[in-house]
Amino acid sequence: MWAAHALLDLSEDARLRMPDGADTRLFPEAAPLLDRPWPAGAPWVAGPWPAPHGVPLDRLGPDDGTAVGAVVDTDSCCVHDGTDRLALRLRADGQPVSVALWRNLGGFPQPNPYRSTGVEPMLGRVFDLADAGPGDAARVPASGEVRWRLTLTGACRCPETPAP
Repeated sequence: MWAAHALLDLSEDARLRMPDGADTRLFPEAAPLLDRPWPAGAPWVAGPWPAPHGVPLDRLGPDDGTAVGAVVDTDSCCVHDGTDRLALRLRADGQPVSVALWRNLGGFPQPNPYRSTGVEPMLGRVFDLADAGPGDAARVPASGEVRWRLTLTGACRCPETPAP
């Protein structure tokens, strides 16, 4: 697995833009925020971006003591903070790609939490290979080589089309 691990210092007004409806996996630390009980033994629950199971991930807002990890099934993301923009896009032929999100609004680590946002284009769709299902993990082909291209730009390239 590989991920670009961009930790961003974003304001309360920042927004994250990814394709509406993109499949989004939430992980157990999000359980108290869900609009339903966490399924027993589930490594994640999935719902559509931008608010899977009632958890709004696209708007950061003020510190509220929460920390949420998510993986969004998309190859691109755009971060808006005031007039600043950061667009990220990952391409890897024949490999699953996604964008991991770590939205820490003062909920981690205890006892001294802080605010941080991680926007992380990655190969694969899981944090732990033990949880990978079909098509969730990158595979090294017989050639022994996997190539990818990560593009970062300050020009807005917001995903504006519905998820596949």
